Amino acid sequence: MRSIFLIVSALVLFSCQKVIDIHPPTGEEKVIIQAYLYTDTTAYAIITKSTDYLSKKIPPHISNAVVTLFDDHGHAEVLRWDFGAQRFEGRFMKGKVAETYTLKVDLEGKSYSATSTLLYLDPMDSITVVKEPKTIFLYEGYYMKLYGTVPTNIDKYYLFNGSSNDVSVTGYNYINCADNKLISGKLDGMNMGYKCDSLATAELEINSLTLAAYKFYEAANLQLNNDGGFFSTPPANVPSMFSNGAVGIFQCSDVQRLSTYVNVQ
Repeated sequence: MRSIFLIVSALVLFSCQKVIDIHPPTGEEKVIIQAYLYTDTTAYAIITKSTDYLSKKIPPHISNAVVTLFDDHGHAEVLRWDFGAQRFEGRFMKGKVAETYTLKVDLEGKSYSATSTLLYLDPMDSITVVKEPKTIFLYEGYYMKLYGTVPTNIDKYYLFNGSSNDVSVTGYNYINCADNKLISGKLDGMNMGYKCDSLATAELEINSLTLAAYKFYEAANLQLNNDGGFFSTPPANVPSMFSNGAVGIFQCSDVQRLSTYVNVQ
């Protein structure tokens, strides 16, 4: 009797199915700018345009813009288009701590700009890789831990990227950004959540962030990991650092890289 009830229920369910084609309205096309300047490299910028929500096409990188980097001492550099890298790249101006920079993009008769200060990064001490047992939050494996001192007298914001044998272990849909509001000052082996291979070189890259860049990454991370469930936040636009309706980030960062050899099996 139970099996008959299940079969009848299945027939009822399948008989009620209907294919509905969804055709959402086309949204306003937005210019998207991702620009970066570090203390150890020259600037680069990637420019695209937004596509329809259901589009499967990757938006092409825009090459016909004029991208100019300014510092607060009157110096300027026009970034050149690099066909191989599909981005605009600088040749001369590297980032300097405590300096303020403006990136301007002229495209199709409109100008978009963002200004950011390159903030000092207090150096961390070291990283280790420690074997952790399986928990409800982690798989068993070798995980990266961070040691150092975080200042508590001023707000600080960070972006982390981990790698194992030069392969990123951060995760495609995960942005590891943090502030120092819940840290007492001393980091005595904070688990970074990065699972590393044994017999590998593990590296942690730390970037300083401005509050605006931190808010951009925090919002982007929230939307990337929004599963649409009952407790998920409603979708919202990620805050932009650029003017005139463009969406994007201009990240200026001091950089530190820590590495260790994972000599465990």
